[in-house]
Amino acid sequence: MNTWISQPGFPVVHVTKENEAVTLTQEQFFVGPHAPSDALWPIPINSTDDELPKLMTTKTITVQRHSASALRLNVADTAHFITYYDASLLYQLVNDISADTMTPLDRVQLLDESTLLARTGILKSVQLIDLIRAYRDETNEQVWTIIAMALAELRKFVEDDEQAEKKLRAFSASIAQTQYRRLGWTARPNESEDDTKLRATVISMVLYGEDQEAIVAAKAIYNQSKLEDLDAELRPLIISAVVRYGDETIVDDLLARYVASQSGELRQDICIGITSTRLPRKIAELLASIKNAEIVRPQDAARWFVYLIRGRESRDQSWQWIRDNWQWVVDTFAGDKSYDDYPRYGAGVLTTRSQLQEYIDFFTPLKDIPALTRVITMGISEIEGRVELIERDGPAVRAALLDL
Repeated sequence: MNTWISQPGFPVVHVTKENEAVTLTQEQFFVGPHAPSDALWPIPINSTDDELPKLMTTKTITVQRHSASALRLNVADTAHFITYYDASLLYQLVNDISADTMTPLDRVQLLDESTLLARTGILKSVQLIDLIRAYRDETNEQVWTIIAMALAELRKFVEDDEQAEKKLRAFSASIAQTQYRRLGWTARPNESEDDTKLRATVISMVLYGEDQEAIVAAKAIYNQSKLEDLDAELRPLIISAVVRYGDETIVDDLLARYVASQSGELRQDICIGITSTRLPRKIAELLASIKNAEIVRPQDAARWFVYLIRGRESRDQSWQWIRDNWQWVVDTFAGDKSYDDYPRYGAGVLTTRSQLQEYIDFFTPLKDIPALTRVITMGISEIEGRVELIERDGPAVRAALLDL
């Protein structure tokens, strides 16, 4: 199984159920570069079932359970391992989420761990869809952060399938709709800090879902307010929506505002928003601006590049741009700590086998440069893992989305 984004030192405990017997197996390790992959850790199980031992000291444990309740390990997330539940056990936990019988920490832990397992190819990515759906009535801000992250994990599977992508966007908007209606766009008197943070999360989800009411609201707020007066939590989202669903004059205006502003925070928000454009000509102009120190300071160049290459509509142009302009990167950043940002950021978003080969062809000759050796090696491994994951899990994810 892939470990290309693994966290060092975290074992995975696979939990399976057959009839009344539950088996725990230390099946997969997230290991650091010097850790032995066959290492065996003593693990405090911290189970919800007293029939299970307190400590796991062998590779496998099998226990006959007499309780029909859902089984959870590592309660309160106090032990250093990730739990991989088989489908039947995960289904029970999904029911517990829907019934609101799990604490916020337990809900965060289950979805966070499931997302990590899906990202590494251990859990089938399609299982995230039913799991996320169980969180529809969630109210806790920290849990919503993980919901948004889990939904984002599914995006790479639909980039080449317009209908599946529409379904994922609609799913995102529907999941967030209750909280969006509750919170709206404007802070209420004496509202909690959690609600203030949650508003930005749910608005980002409904905007990704192309909710027309939300898009109209974002445009109205933008047109009625000065950039400096926009809610700082929402300003990048508002700018992004206006840029994404507006014409090219908005890009020109915002770029001029970026150059003129003395506020680092406002410049960053404009950068996030303006790079959301879907217009090829404007994407090309923004990429060209990266090399113009009168527009983008060299210390900010990597930020512009990463936002552009992360965008689906701007990724191909950005990937071609960095290869065409690599000598400028060398001339500007060789010897600088940001020199390896560009192969690293590129590896973080490329998703196809052809892009993998292009990455190998372009960067392999540069592996002899000590500052780039490690990041290029890791980049190739990261893209390989992502491409394999998309090829393996993509069909099932797209089929499930089309059935929603």
